[in-house]
Amino acid sequence: MKNDKLPPLYFSTSEVARYLRLSVGTVQRMVETGVLQAFVTQGGHRRILSTSLQQFCQAQGVASPQVPASSAMICILHASDSITSTLAQLSQWSEVKVITQPLDLMGIQRPINALFIDARIPWVHDAPMHLQETTARDAHILIYNSRAMPPGSALQSVPHLSQIPGDISPDLVFGYLLGTTEHQAHPTQAYTPDPVPALATPAQPSQIQNPAKHASS
Repeated sequence: MKNDKLPPLYFSTSEVARYLRLSVGTVQRMVETGVLQAFVTQGGHRRILSTSLQQFCQAQGVASPQVPASSAMICILHASDSITSTLAQLSQWSEVKVITQPLDLMGIQRPINALFIDARIPWVHDAPMHLQETTARDAHILIYNSRAMPPGSALQSVPHLSQIPGDISPDLVFGYLLGTTEHQAHPTQAYTPDPVPALATPAQPSQIQNPAKHASS
């Protein structure tokens, strides 16, 4: 049976405070100063990225929450001649891999939960992609820039397909990651991610402080 549940991608400030043995207020200040990357939910609650917490712990030489190596991931198939700053940013996320051809999927061992494909790539419409031999065999396929998809495209026959009129963006991918246990794959449905505010700017090394110094905060 397919397992759509991903390991935690974010933590609340209280969870991080308990893990680092700090006060909630100290963790909130770490978010505000950029020491920890976070976003704010529609309800006004801070959510700290697990990758940011891992990086902080590694910088301090303390044990960090581990994301299983076999955890699911997202792949983005984009034209090799148009890699933008957005794609470069997304490629830095541990849960995301940017690829430029289907053969790149063959070397990926982690299960691929979602495969984003740019509809502006002409050759993806010519023939089936044969994902059965890759870890993307059960992936949810999301076609972005779907207005560019021609009638009769080979992608129309792909199971678990959703179409997204707009371009790829961090908000789109992060919204999918957060909602992956709630959004079900419906053939050819238009996918609308939950709104996600921009992430905080990563902290400079000089900003990172030892949590032990704040334990009494």
